[in-house]
Amino acid sequence: MNHLERWQRKWRRLTWGDVISTIIFLLPLLIFLVILYGMLAWTFYVSMADWRGTAPNYTFVGLKWYKLMFSLDRFWVDVRNNLKWMILGVLPTTFVALLLAYLLEIASLPGTESYIRTLILYPVAMSFVVTGTIWSWMYQPDKGVFNTILRALGLDFLTGRFTTDPATATYWLILIFVWQYLGFAVIILQSSFRTAELQEMIEAATVDGAGRLRILFSVIVPNIRGGMLILISLLLISALKVFDIVYVVTFGGPGYSTDVLAFFMFIATFQQHLVALGAGLGVIIFLLAFVVVIPYTIYAFRKWFE
Repeated sequence: MNHLERWQRKWRRLTWGDVISTIIFLLPLLIFLVILYGMLAWTFYVSMADWRGTAPNYTFVGLKWYKLMFSLDRFWVDVRNNLKWMILGVLPTTFVALLLAYLLEIASLPGTESYIRTLILYPVAMSFVVTGTIWSWMYQPDKGVFNTILRALGLDFLTGRFTTDPATATYWLILIFVWQYLGFAVIILQSSFRTAELQEMIEAATVDGAGRLRILFSVIVPNIRGGMLILISLLLISALKVFDIVYVVTFGGPGYSTDVLAFFMFIATFQQHLVALGAGLGVIIFLLAFVVVIPYTIYAFRKWFE
């Protein structure tokens, strides 16, 4: 029996009461979606208008601002930087979180696990503005924490420019992202570990003599795909829309070497008053986010029809 036939059988079993209760339950979601996609449509319309300056101007100019956007070197620098955030920010976070979650599960440290979990989860509770401010103090070339400690240890040759070096600044910003989201990733993966079915499989593999790494990569990882897919989707979207860290630590500099799409949208809209260009950048960000969410959507629909 294919997925369509299963869905048809489920639909035939529904009563009018089920349909009405479903509509009532989904009504707030539908209202939210109408508002969300209505605002998205309005943003797209603005991106096709000639709105520049503080006064609205809805004169239709077609793809004028998109052509300008694609001709700017800054835009392509932003796209590359966002790709760096999405790859170098998400993959290390997921991998390290997987190892930490597994270590917390197999470690027999009574009374300590909750303390360690709280310690690694604490950065998630901090806003990116606070996090960026703290790390900007640590990265400061002259009196920053890192360089001060290295000089005190006599390791002057290891001191660095960190966020003032255009070639490496983006990577140091990504490190802040990894630090802040690591605890969040650990909690999601740990919750995926704790299913009765998976615990039974782990016990069976242990009885068969499988090593801990073999259990992790051959038993656990294949059976927490749903949790990992949700985590990776959330991290990708967070990396795509990153703004606060760039704003606080480097303000897109040096030059625009650490600039990202969300920050460029802010500058174009509120400083250069090119509202239509800012709307166009917002549309691009949405399209990229939509592409990121597609794998999870496909997975969710498959699980729904099973």
